[in-house]
Amino acid sequence: MGGYGSGRWGSHSKKTTVQECRSLDAAWWMREKLLEEGTFRSGALHWTDAHTGEERASLGYEVNATMTGLPPYVRLHYSLTRSGENLDYKVLLGTTRPRFGGLRWWFICPLIANGRKCGRRVGKLYLPPGGKYYGCRHCYDLTYRSAQASNSRLTRLFRQYGIGA
Repeated sequence: MGGYGSGRWGSHSKKTTVQECRSLDAAWWMREKLLEEGTFRSGALHWTDAHTGEERASLGYEVNATMTGLPPYVRLHYSLTRSGENLDYKVLLGTTRPRFGGLRWWFICPLIANGRKCGRRVGKLYLPPGGKYYGCRHCYDLTYRSAQASNSRLTRLFRQYGIGA
């Protein structure tokens, strides 16, 4: 029971990895001074091909962290090339105060999974290939490339010793 070929060790399609997705990183936004208490900022982010320098995607944003009674948010607006659909929505922001001082910003996942709003406080949001909205890795069931590599090493080991065959 539970050996190679059963359950998660079986031959199944690979999960999408976070490395295959476009991502928004709250820590990066903080370092770039896009997320700061009491500010309102807007601009655009651009993703380019590392080899050709050609623009692959872009996203407009508006950060409202003015703390004027409304919850802080990031408004995202972009177009999906494959469908031509224009998207424009808000992602709420949360904050925590680390013990060593300062303010740490978080995205609040805007996705609805299994009929319920996710609402997780996360450091990164992802847009997987074929996805429509940015959301957390839990909602999109994303994994890391390193996790898949370790599973493939384990699978090879099982095959080498004929375990579960």
